[in-house]
Amino acid sequence: MIGVKQMSMRSLVLAASACAVLAMPALAGATDDYRAVEQRLVGRVISFEPWRLQLDRGPRIVLHRGTVIHPTGLSLQNGMFVRVFGHIASDGAFSADEIDVTPPPPAAWGWHPN
Repeated sequence: MIGVKQMSMRSLVLAASACAVLAMPALAGATDDYRAVEQRLVGRVISFEPWRLQLDRGPRIVLHRGTVIHPTGLSLQNGMFVRVFGHIASDGAFSADEIDVTPPPPAAWGWHPN
């Protein structure tokens, strides 16, 4: 027969194991890249000034100290296609944490630039 002490120890081990299994997704999320939980905008740059970026669609985007632009050292220019990771700031602007320059999207079928 299993004694009371063994049973309570077994219950404790099972409870601890269950807690560990339930906590795994939260712990894994803590080490994930921030891009997995932040919002993303994509578009074409129509205006870039220090600390401000405007795409052809979407909200006003502000840059802050620590905003990363990939490739590193590149200055954004009008017409570039970008993907912006960030979040909505308290003033309603989109605060950019990372900006990645991307290749342009493929041309639509039947449309050819002259």
